[in-house]
Amino acid sequence: MTTPSFEGFVAGGAAVTLPAQLLTELLPVIEDDAELRVTLYACYAIGRVRGALRAVRASALANEGPLLRTLERDARGARSAFKAGLEAAVARGTLLGCVLDDGDTLVLVNNEAGRRSLPRIESGALAVPGGAVPARTANFERPARPAQVYEQEIGVLSPSVADALARASERWPEEWIIDALRLAAVRNARSWRYAEAVLERWETEGKDDGATGGGTARPAERDHGPYDRFILRS
Repeated sequence: MTTPSFEGFVAGGAAVTLPAQLLTELLPVIEDDAELRVTLYACYAIGRVRGALRAVRASALANEGPLLRTLERDARGARSAFKAGLEAAVARGTLLGCVLDDGDTLVLVNNEAGRRSLPRIESGALAVPGGAVPARTANFERPARPAQVYEQEIGVLSPSVADALARASERWPEEWIIDALRLAAVRNARSWRYAEAVLERWETEGKDDGATGGGTARPAERDHGPYDRFILRS
């Protein structure tokens, strides 16, 4: 079978930006063609989106003609190959997936913007097109996330705080961040700066369980943090 010749890219055509790591780190290790094709096309499709939420629904991605045509020769069939490819990309961490209550999945690129948006979507601070919300079921309550706890205990999640929480999640366990936010609320010091100061103290001196840090942790009721002087005590 003769391969059709390509006549060249059209001048002024739309350009697609791909993360360099996709080509240098992921391309050599991705063995499933479907995962590679879905990953590349998802980056293209998400890159076309404009607005605060850079994401696409999996159902929309699954109906993209060019992507389906690239999967037609897969022995699993185009639809099954798409599903397997998307699941593999999310499992690898190249893409992020947020299951919605309408049965669909919202797909984001696992870059800084995607990592910043995901907790805001899960907390309800960032609306999903179509009115869907992250899935909850009566029999399974997903673990609390720092963004959710912030909005429950501190206040409205601003973009700057969402950025700070995303950076904090790379530095400390989410359980620590949640505990620090709740501690800030209990002490009537409702601010991210207070919670961050508590986290830095735990990192240096050790949390209550002594899991991290070189020092011996003090009892929780005596761990007042650097803002203690501003707290009114009875």
